[in-house]
Amino acid sequence: MFKLISEQSSFFLVTYVLNAMNNWAFKFIAPLVLYAETQSLQMMTVSYGLLFTPNIIAPPIINLIDGKLKKKIGLLGLNVMGGGLCVFGFFYFKQGFNVAAFFIMTFLLSTILTLFQTFIHSVMKDVLSEKIAIENMSRRLAFFDSLFPAMGPLIGAAFLSTFSYSAIFLIIAAVYGISMMSLGVMKISEDVSRVKGSFINRTARGFSLIKSSPFVNFLMKRFFLSNIALHGFQSVLTFYLIDSFNLSVLNVGFFFATSALGLVIGNRLGRVIYAHEINKWYVIASTGIVCALCLIITPLTSNVIIPCLAWCIVMLLSSINLIVFYTERQVNFRQAETASVIAASYVIIYSAIPLGSAVSYTLARYFNAGETLLILGGYLLLIGFYFLYLAFRKQKMLMKEMLSDS
Repeated sequence: MFKLISEQSSFFLVTYVLNAMNNWAFKFIAPLVLYAETQSLQMMTVSYGLLFTPNIIAPPIINLIDGKLKKKIGLLGLNVMGGGLCVFGFFYFKQGFNVAAFFIMTFLLSTILTLFQTFIHSVMKDVLSEKIAIENMSRRLAFFDSLFPAMGPLIGAAFLSTFSYSAIFLIIAAVYGISMMSLGVMKISEDVSRVKGSFINRTARGFSLIKSSPFVNFLMKRFFLSNIALHGFQSVLTFYLIDSFNLSVLNVGFFFATSALGLVIGNRLGRVIYAHEINKWYVIASTGIVCALCLIITPLTSNVIIPCLAWCIVMLLSSINLIVFYTERQVNFRQAETASVIAASYVIIYSAIPLGSAVSYTLARYFNAGETLLILGGYLLLIGFYFLYLAFRKQKMLMKEMLSDS
């Protein structure tokens, strides 16, 4: 699937993958633990909010770290904090389950994981220098960031059926240890100068840079609005599968794991998009419409195979979207601006996630799970057509500008 890569690229990829695995495994284990302990859909949606809320507040903190600490030290420090927190969680929850303590643990670990993800994206060009290498690495990262959400439920279910949830914290801590060894041998350039300014100014600068780039701005708007529906949908989907199809937790894991097929196809298509310079405006707009149709069909069928195939297509489209997102925010800005841009981009797209959880929580109080999924799918369909209209309009404006300049 991927061509052979250099030694340093390998260390970068291994480090990223280990932390992404921790991130997504935990994000699916936590709701399953809460469901097992409380049997409550509302508690599951609250846990999703706590897992993803740090994605809003944590990324700008990178503007405090970047330029003040050596990048490798910053990454290692986050790994040490995450590993230490997991060791504490192992000993604490070994004594018994406490909902409030689990919520706090969920929030803190998710914050550390989000900080690491933001920081390591910002140092990619300090490890890789060539544009083609950056594009290829962006595609690889997008693949794994799509793979682990698909495999997370299966990993979580397998772990929970084999280990206690307290022991899982110890496993995550062990993975952190391997990550630190990989980081230790990775060479990160410390020569690139950073944009000077206060934390507030650098954070604001990231938003300003995104706004000034027409396509990246289009991406951020599209991802923000669609993520409200997608993550609201996902926070209810697990409950819906268990309730409507009587699936076991392990079978739910297999349901999500089958979508890995869509990720492989999406990765291939992402390569084609950049190799043949296909118009990315229309790609991003059209994927939203197709994704919405897949969401709508899920609660309208009594055969679990249809939702499974629909989710494969959703993951295929998500993989393409991530490839475009990761690549464009790397190649459209100078390295000195990358940390600010990446931090701002995560704030924008991830702020939709707790909103999605809040929307699904509210809908779940007045509608059943199937009706909630249908409403969220309908909303996403409207968003898809709106952005297809914006894509046509923007392309027309850009064409006029090109003709006037010539």
